[in-house]
Amino acid sequence: MSAKQTSSARNRTERAIVTAAVRVWARDRAATLPQVAEAAEVGRTTLHRYFPERDGLLRAATERALEVIGGAIAEADPDKGHPLDAMRRVIAALASASDAIMFVFGDQSLVRDVAPTIEPDLPAPHDPVIDLIRRGQAEDVFDDQLSAEWIQQVLWGVTYTAFEQVERGALAKFDVTATVTRTLEQGVTATAGAHPRSEPKP
Repeated sequence: MSAKQTSSARNRTERAIVTAAVRVWARDRAATLPQVAEAAEVGRTTLHRYFPERDGLLRAATERALEVIGGAIAEADPDKGHPLDAMRRVIAALASASDAIMFVFGDQSLVRDVAPTIEPDLPAPHDPVIDLIRRGQAEDVFDDQLSAEWIQQVLWGVTYTAFEQVERGALAKFDVTATVTRTLEQGVTATAGAHPRSEPKP
């Protein structure tokens, strides 16, 4: 095997381990390295050769999760089209990155320790989601009486909750995008024209 082929194989193995770590730790932060190795379909010796310490794998998994989230948002093209359509694309993109989001938001200290300047849930220069929200506010699409940061926090919170519901079997995975979108766009009040069962007391 050539040096190039060897390097490529090593990269694939390392990526498989890191991806498995994100998937496993998204659901069980206490999962052991042997459990991660099993999920990655590699031996324990192989895993320890790439990541001798748990902290090293934890850092690599966090960096990978942030890359996945950032890449999903970028592919949604949040700076293009009507703000509402763009937000719907972002929500759909986030739904495709459920493992990464569950992993990162399950313990936000991971992000602070690994990449404090690119936290996905905090406003940062050129944050594409914040930029989208502010563009929507300027175009009277999103409520400008709320801060862009607050709206973004609600987006992350509702999305994370939807993924939790999927894990508990309370929500179908294919319903995540529609459920999050409906919640953000309509809140929890009845739709226009609906008749409430009882009137609020004065």
